[in-house]
Amino acid sequence: MRLRATIGTAIAAALLLAACGGGGSTTPTPSEDGVLRIEAYDRQDYDADAYEAEAGTVEFELSQIGVQEHTLVVEGLEDQMRLVVVDGSTDAGSIDLQPGRYLLYCDIAGHRESGMEARLTVN
Repeated sequence: MRLRATIGTAIAAALLLAACGGGGSTTPTPSEDGVLRIEAYDRQDYDADAYEAEAGTVEFELSQIGVQEHTLVVEGLEDQMRLVVVDGSTDAGSIDLQPGRYLLYCDIAGHRESGMEARLTVN
């Protein structure tokens, strides 16, 4: 009986951690092909809290995991790139960025306020 309770607690803890999402232990960087891939979830969250990229033209690919519409914009540069995904779609775009720190966020009403934003460090 005690073993069952321990196993049940371990499973519940694992499910809770998986549901929290948003930010693993590593900061995603562009893949070998140079594209920074970001996933957007119905729980109004991206797959990480922080990303890194090299200065210059940064290529983004936003994928929707779920059905709820999401966007990806760079704070202060919203008119230069706006990716939109819904119903499992993918959108891609690029923007020229100087070294520094930026905020990425979803500009759908209420999403950023719910925490749908992430830091981007450009080296």
